[in-house]
Amino acid sequence: MSPELHHRELTDIQKGEIIALSHHYKDTEIRNELNIPQTTVESFLKWFRERGSAENHSRPGRPRKTSITSDRYLTRAALKETKLPLQEFKSACNISVSIRTLQRRLQTDGIRKWRAVKRALLTEKHAKNRLRWARKHQHWTAEDWAKVIWSDESAIKKNSDTRTV
Repeated sequence: MSPELHHRELTDIQKGEIIALSHHYKDTEIRNELNIPQTTVESFLKWFRERGSAENHSRPGRPRKTSITSDRYLTRAALKETKLPLQEFKSACNISVSIRTLQRRLQTDGIRKWRAVKRALLTEKHAKNRLRWARKHQHWTAEDWAKVIWSDESAIKKNSDTRTV
């Protein structure tokens, strides 16, 4: 997860404590006392001294439509429901965001598209053989293909082996 998802603003109490302690203590001592990262203490004090105020500026842009909790829920649900189209997934999650927002939230956790059904990977040799076969048979007509017997089934005697599915 990216660090910006864990970013939290200092509370008014924390800001007041930092300002009060800054008159008597060094930044490292404030960090240890309040258990706040030193970079946060340093940047807040610099910002406070430049502006003369502890108030936050308003941020540009629209507020997020989802919370960190709902983002985690979406990620868990997406990992379970890999075969649902995105629109159906959105309905199943009962979330009121656009498809694009949903895609962006999933992308932050590395889910770029739905997982395909597991299948054997083709090697370079397999791909060349398939292409050669396709080129050899590309001129066949429907009558030629009607003469082909396809045998992709296997004969399994029922109850002959308990391990057979």
